[in-house]
Amino acid sequence: MLISNLSPWLHALIALGVFLGVGLLLGLLLAFADEKLAVKKDERTEKLASLLPGLNCGLCGYPSCNAMSEAILAGKVKKISQCRPSRPAQREAILEYLAGAPDADGKTIDIKL
Repeated sequence: MLISNLSPWLHALIALGVFLGVGLLLGLLLAFADEKLAVKKDERTEKLASLLPGLNCGLCGYPSCNAMSEAILAGKVKKISQCRPSRPAQREAILEYLAGAPDADGKTIDIKL
């Protein structure tokens, strides 16, 4: 039986089936890629950024408070006082948080006031 001899409704059903099959296959591929290629973020970054002033002024040498919090967690920042707009109470809160929030390996960040 030739495809040209089929009714128009059957053509539409075949096209719909192919469309759904391709969509299902691509959806499964995207789900697999999302699981295997996911970028893992340090959960402490957001909390640490919330403890900083939130001015995103760049006085610390980083473009935003979020970037500075990532640098602190990476060990690139040696002194919290590098964030000039922060108050002493904020700096103490950051030190307390870092002392009580170890990374996945159990290491804490050693940083000066």
